[in-house]
Amino acid sequence: SRNRGSLAGILTFGAPGRFPDVEALPGRPSEFVLEDAKEALSKARETEGLTNVLAAESFACVVNCMIITIIDLASSTLKEEDKITVDALNVVLDFMDHAASLYDAIADGVVITPVTYSGSLGNKKLEQMFTKFASVSLGGMDLSAQERVDTLQQVFKISDKKAEGLIQKVMMKNLMKMMKDGGEGLEGMEGMPGMEEMMAAMGGGEGMGGLGGLGGGDVSPEELKQSVEMMKQLLDSGQVSKEELDLIRQQFKDANGMDLTDLIKATEGMGTDELGDDGKELLDLFKKVLDE
Repeated sequence: SRNRGSLAGILTFGAPGRFPDVEALPGRPSEFVLEDAKEALSKARETEGLTNVLAAESFACVVNCMIITIIDLASSTLKEEDKITVDALNVVLDFMDHAASLYDAIADGVVITPVTYSGSLGNKKLEQMFTKFASVSLGGMDLSAQERVDTLQQVFKISDKKAEGLIQKVMMKNLMKMMKDGGEGLEGMEGMPGMEEMMAAMGGGEGMGGLGGLGGGDVSPEELKQSVEMMKQLLDSGQVSKEELDLIRQQFKDANGMDLTDLIKATEGMGTDELGDDGKELLDLFKKVLDE
């Protein structure tokens, strides 16, 4: 319809270069001016006699089709470096912001179900893209970055529990690497969800010596209690698969030269006098997590 054609043409300004065929259609304005675009869309809706509800449905349909295209394009970058994938996903999120800015001219006051991806990509690829985006974006206290991660999670239909597990896995991998590098790069990561607890569990980023106090590192009682609490939550969530445990084992060994099993064996026989109450409890939790 004319309304959908006008909408698609104006929406292309939200993702420049992603829709060359639509951009080439006659009647598309040469530049984007928000108020002019809203007026054009409002007139197109009135010309076709669409109610607000029908206009809202039409809007959602067009936006959904266009989102599939740019998300599928973003998936083609998965084998490239993270920044390329993140840039492609930022185009998706910029497009959604652009579409949202036009909505009140189409169907003001009508509440629609949030647009989500309904293309042919499987969950694995969507989760890989989300993981890449979250790992790069959540490097500080930028609230807008968190909001964009949350929006992408919603678009990809990833549950809160799954998203938390994916982000936690990335943080563990990054933390292991930084510990191997002597803690370099940990600055600025304190704002990432769960990072404070994980840094406490791994000794504040100071390597093997401070692993929850078990290696004799300088960890405060409060940090140790956080470590115990984190391990309890990890167990209660039931979200750590065998594959993830194997990955954590390997990452820990790469970073510290010792397998977690070796750590447990090395502390066998130690009691609360050597480890402290929280240290002993943390050791027992490690045993339970690793089923040792």
